[in-house]
Amino acid sequence: MKKEEIKPTGVETESREMKFLVCDTFGSISDSPWEEKWVASPIQCLDKAVEWKPKVIVVSFMRISIREREALLELSAALKRNSHTKQCTVLALLPSKHRKLTEDPKQAKVDYIRYLGDAKPDSNLVRGTIQDLGPADSPGRHLEILCPFLHYSKIDSQHEMTVCRAYLDRMVLGARRLQQWCETENHLLCEHYLDPRVK
Repeated sequence: MKKEEIKPTGVETESREMKFLVCDTFGSISDSPWEEKWVASPIQCLDKAVEWKPKVIVVSFMRISIREREALLELSAALKRNSHTKQCTVLALLPSKHRKLTEDPKQAKVDYIRYLGDAKPDSNLVRGTIQDLGPADSPGRHLEILCPFLHYSKIDSQHEMTVCRAYLDRMVLGARRLQQWCETENHLLCEHYLDPRVK
């Protein structure tokens, strides 16, 4: 009697065949010889993307300085402009909700954005995130939820203060107000959103 061959499920098959490239400037290198590559700089990412042609390119904005953001935003835009990589899906990983860091990737034609909080990107987390992406992760959908008057004032190279532009940047927005109003669709009911002082 011939032994029946056990075939892998669709998710497992897709997982093994899905090639993805991660640009993590913080240096979380975790390489697999077949389906994933990790690099630590935008230049390395662009070179590897052109050479290797992954299905998904993940750009991590986790644990970086404000200055490093610009280089990663330029990388994201370059990946979507380059004839060798523009068909690749580009996913931006952000530590938290941030209006500017959602607007800029959208302008750069990034396909998806996912907020990770304090999580440290690794192979399993990135793979699971990619497989779980959907319409709710589009930059446009995130922007619909975030208040357009969110503004950011730089404190130092690593930190910034979130303020309300509708209140002429004179109101500092604490974590509770951000989470309950400014970073949700509740902002549509906010008195400052409905009657902004800014012209």
